[in-house]
Amino acid sequence: MKKIKLISYSLFMLLGFSVITSCTANQKQNEETIKEEQNIEQINQNNQNITQETANKDFSAGEKIFNEKCMVCHQKNGEGVEGTFPPLAKSDYLLADKERTIIQTLTGSKKPITVNGIEYPGNVMTVFELSDQEVADVVNYVLNSWGNEGGTITVDEVKAVRAKIQ
Repeated sequence: MKKIKLISYSLFMLLGFSVITSCTANQKQNEETIKEEQNIEQINQNNQNITQETANKDFSAGEKIFNEKCMVCHQKNGEGVEGTFPPLAKSDYLLADKERTIIQTLTGSKKPITVNGIEYPGNVMTVFELSDQEVADVVNYVLNSWGNEGGTITVDEVKAVRAKIQ
């Protein structure tokens, strides 16, 4: 009888330990899930803030520069002229590399490029003397016009790129 009580007691203790261990593991998993959900929520909030920040920006200075210097070739709607002047609207080439966009705004496009599957010749872009602020303004306008959601660049980024290419 003592053996049965001892075995029963041992089984009871083992079962209790298993329940406690299982609960602790579930609690840790729940805590990790909560942390993961909080991280995802924070990332989503940051992305929403960036999108809202971009939406709140005034790109009118860049629009003015675009209309004065770029519109003749790239057209008011940013669609360019197929085979001659590349589109800026929904341009895979433009949106793929902000630094390259800054370089080409500063120096023009020297080599042929392919935009949205269509080849365009190099050396046809007129280069305008623009200040770092003007480059940032016009690039930001283009990155955020005609359905583009390209984010923004800063004057400091333009300065850094200009320093690299000089």
